[in-house]
Amino acid sequence: MRNYLKKITVLASASCLLLSGCSHTYTGVPGIIYDYLEEVAESQEEYEEADIWSWPDTDEHEESYDWDDDDYQVADSNAEPGTVTIYVYMNGSNLETESGFATEDILEMLDAGYSENVNVLIQTMGTKYWSKKLGIKSDRSQTYHVGEDGLELVRDNLGQLDCTIPETLRDFIRYGAQEYPASRNILILWDHGGGPAYGFGWDEFQDDWENLSVDEMVKALNGCGVHFDFIGMDACIMSCLEVAYPLRNYCDYMILSEDFESCLGWYYTDWLEALYENPSISTYDLGKIIVDDMVSENEHNRFYGDRSILALIDESKIEKLWNVWTEFAYANEEALLSTNFSQDMEETGKGLGLSERFRERNGNKVFDFLMDEMIDYLEEYDLDEFYDSDEVYISDYCITDLMGLAHIIDSDMSEKLAIAADKALLYVSATSDNLSLTGISVTLPYNDRMLYNDLADVLENCDFDEEYIEWLEKFCEIRNDRDTVDWGEWGREIWSEWGDR
Repeated sequence: MRNYLKKITVLASASCLLLSGCSHTYTGVPGIIYDYLEEVAESQEEYEEADIWSWPDTDEHEESYDWDDDDYQVADSNAEPGTVTIYVYMNGSNLETESGFATEDILEMLDAGYSENVNVLIQTMGTKYWSKKLGIKSDRSQTYHVGEDGLELVRDNLGQLDCTIPETLRDFIRYGAQEYPASRNILILWDHGGGPAYGFGWDEFQDDWENLSVDEMVKALNGCGVHFDFIGMDACIMSCLEVAYPLRNYCDYMILSEDFESCLGWYYTDWLEALYENPSISTYDLGKIIVDDMVSENEHNRFYGDRSILALIDESKIEKLWNVWTEFAYANEEALLSTNFSQDMEETGKGLGLSERFRERNGNKVFDFLMDEMIDYLEEYDLDEFYDSDEVYISDYCITDLMGLAHIIDSDMSEKLAIAADKALLYVSATSDNLSLTGISVTLPYNDRMLYNDLADVLENCDFDEEYIEWLEKFCEIRNDRDTVDWGEWGREIWSEWGDR
């Protein structure tokens, strides 16, 4: 398990509404905004007085699970054709504690109904205070199954699991493979992402910056004996080549976000309904529903929508893309080191602090007042002592758009890189204000020794080429200036073609 040395967002523990590094939707009565934000801005003492949350209790339950490997030998699958098991690895985190976003997404899943050919398993973890709406316990992790009568508890003997260790993910998948064998398997990691350097997680019961790193994901998947149709991460900034490449042997496709996700995140009802109706629906058609729903919600929700992008990635094309990228990178080392390309695009509204982006998008006194309330909350808890700005950029994670590099750098290799990226990106969509990103990135640690050290450990543990890891160290000496890149109409020309492929 790797220490989370950087902050995944401005204040993972403050507000989902304003955090770019969080996801999922508030689905209360439209227009009732003040009560929702007031919950976030209250002190913890006041917050805990509410009766809608499930506080840790002393109810008797089964003894904690024994972690002996002998108990989890994966059985040979005799799965019936046309059966599907969906594994939702749900780290509710502060998103559930503060705003009930995990519960709201489970309700979206329940709204889709039920199919006897499709099993949805949900493992609840990482949250100190679950909403009482569904009866999920806060003092222990649990595994649920979506059945004909709704949410069914199937494991209550787990104790308080740590979602940031590979054994927890491995155990969950092994359990599902034994009890719900299927001819088609889907894995979804629910929430908080920090790119290839900082992985997935932020479990409220662990040290603040512990995470499930990419190499630990590989370790977990390598030990469970299940191949996935697709692995999706309903989490921020995980659509990186350094994530997709190590996981290529464990799934056929991935669904990932190159940018931060808003509080809306994925919408679960429509794609589950489509899968229930036709368990053999193509991954392209299913993934397109997931991608389009998330982008559409963010495009049209004036209160919670934000700049968004989501990509369906063909993992069979990732090894070729990686090889082309390294060839391009070595051939264009001088150009890559001459300018910091890990920049937000000013013309699309990026490069603003979160508070300024929020004010600009909504532009009225009510939201100014609520923002002031949030700032007071942050100051009360002295959270600026560990982060000296309320601005978060994808360049803070050294994320550099692959297609962007192919466009900007004048090289004989540029077209080859663009074609390889295009083939790997099976389907991509973005909100109209986020056309400067194209779906998948690489990590170039410009002037960031700390990030490089963590990234190098991950890459080494994932058996990346030692030459490439050493080559990346050169970027640590490059200044992290924020230069504007002129994209012109290039991105807009590309997006018009995605739907016709």
